[in-house]
Amino acid sequence: MKKSIIKVLALALVAVMMCALVSCGAPAKDPADAKAALDENGYVASKLDNEGLGKLAFAAFELAGIDGATNVVSGTNGDGEHVTIFYFEDAAAANEQWEDVQEYAEKEKDDDSDWTVKKSGNMIYFGTSAGIKAAK
Repeated sequence: MKKSIIKVLALALVAVMMCALVSCGAPAKDPADAKAALDENGYVASKLDNEGLGKLAFAAFELAGIDGATNVVSGTNGDGEHVTIFYFEDAAAANEQWEDVQEYAEKEKDDDSDWTVKKSGNMIYFGTSAGIKAAK
C-alpha cells in the first residue's frame, strides 16, 4: 500500500515538473494565439502573413535572407521588451532558415544581455525573455 502511494506521488511530481517546463518554453504555436497573448500583456503587437499588405514585409524578410515563413508575429512594450516569432510550414523549413534567422536576430538585437534566439518545431523566435514569455 505504501509503495503504491509513493508511486502515485512520484508520478504527480513528474507531471507538475513537466507542466513547469512546458510553461517556460516557446511562444504559442498558433500565430493568432501569440498575438492575442501579446495584446493581453500590454504589448503593441502585429501578425503578418504572406498575403495582402503583408507581402511587403515578407519581401523585406526575403531581402534579409529569410525565406519561407508563413506568418510573423512581433511585439514590443514601453519597457523595451521585444519578441519576434517566425512561423514556417514545418520543422524542416524552420531548420533550413535557422542560420539566416539567427543572423537577422543579431542585427535586431539592442545592447540587451537578455536576448535569446531559439527554435521550436516549426517556429524560430527571438527577443527578451519577458517578450517571449508574454507571447505564450
